[in-house]
Amino acid sequence: MIATQTRSSRTMVRTLVSVVGLALLTACATPVTRFYTLETDAGPAIAKNTTSPALRIDVRPVNVPAAVARSQLVVQINPAQVQVLEDDRWSSALPDEIRDAIATRVSRQAGASAANAVGRGEEVPVYQVGVDVQRFESWPGSHVLVDVVWSVSRSAGLETLSCHSVVSEPVSGGYQAIVDGHRHAINAIADQIGEVVREFAGTAADRPFRPSGASSRTGMTTLSCPQFLDGAQTAVEGAAAPRSGV
Repeated sequence: MIATQTRSSRTMVRTLVSVVGLALLTACATPVTRFYTLETDAGPAIAKNTTSPALRIDVRPVNVPAAVARSQLVVQINPAQVQVLEDDRWSSALPDEIRDAIATRVSRQAGASAANAVGRGEEVPVYQVGVDVQRFESWPGSHVLVDVVWSVSRSAGLETLSCHSVVSEPVSGGYQAIVDGHRHAINAIADQIGEVVREFAGTAADRPFRPSGASSRTGMTTLSCPQFLDGAQTAVEGAAAPRSGV
């Protein structure tokens, strides 16, 4: 009787040890998912033109290539092959990451976060920003590349400036380096957008702001696409001018 109980106890112990060991092996085999974001809180607000009126920034939904329009990071293996990283993901879908990062950076650069003139009988201009990502490439241990066509419209599209920016950032090994490279590239493009918004706001300060539907035949704005200081490419897509027929 005692021998039978001893054998039963030993069997239970072996079973318990096996279950615990299997659970530990399963836990060790389960991959850890890492999440990344393009947004950053670093950097003070910049307001070069202190005479500009209060304003708001409206970044429209961002278009990105279908291959990278997902939550997972996508890296290049070669020019014709990519790898989708299931365990390395954006904190939200990539179009939303880019949109939020640009909106935050442009608002900071243009001093738009303090736009609170509504309610004091003043019209607050809204600057619409369109972003169309042509390429968003990640080459581990080499570089990242962001190719974007973007536009800024003032006063409900009465004046629009469209530009084309291409930014390439070298990166070291590791996926965190890829995310950092893309963040630097997006920030550089957002800084350009913010510069155009400030220029628009500066010209608007020289004449009364006209609500949507008012005539804009006078006071034509002449702006050009800003250039990167570090040699990255920027091309002019079109000049800002009043929309015809209004």
